[in-house]
Amino acid sequence: MTLNQVLIFLNGEEQSILSKDSNKIILAKKKLESINQDHTLLQTDFECVEDLIKAEAVIRNQISKIDEIGIVYKGIDLNMISYQYDYNYIKQNYNVLINIIYFINILIPLFNNKLSFVFSFDKDNHYKVHVNNFKMSLIKYIESLKVDLMKSNIINIKRSN
Repeated sequence: MTLNQVLIFLNGEEQSILSKDSNKIILAKKKLESINQDHTLLQTDFECVEDLIKAEAVIRNQISKIDEIGIVYKGIDLNMISYQYDYNYIKQNYNVLINIIYFINILIPLFNNKLSFVFSFDKDNHYKVHVNNFKMSLIKYIESLKVDLMKSNIINIKRSN
């Protein structure tokens, strides 16, 4: 059986979340050089809701039901001194979080009865409080979505290292 994957590369690249026998739709800011498997690439900066709505339409046309959603958010290199005071970075970080939650919500009708979320995140770092908040907020949202959809969907949450 072919797996239908929607992969969201917010930052970094991760081969381990790719399934070899799958239909892959990848959302990323730029072309990912290390991925040599067949896939559809949808480029977005994750800050524009209109891009995510267009991505949902492409996903709906190419995939009947989504079996797995992978989210990669790792390899974030920050200048620790200016990071605390970089208002634009902080604003962008939380704007992307809101948009990813919105995007997952509009994908709900496309969820298979059994769906997996696979996360690939860096380890928590006390210097990267906003990155940690992003990850924990996304995980808590998926955990609450799992409870909300309990009667119609079985949602599995995995973390890739």
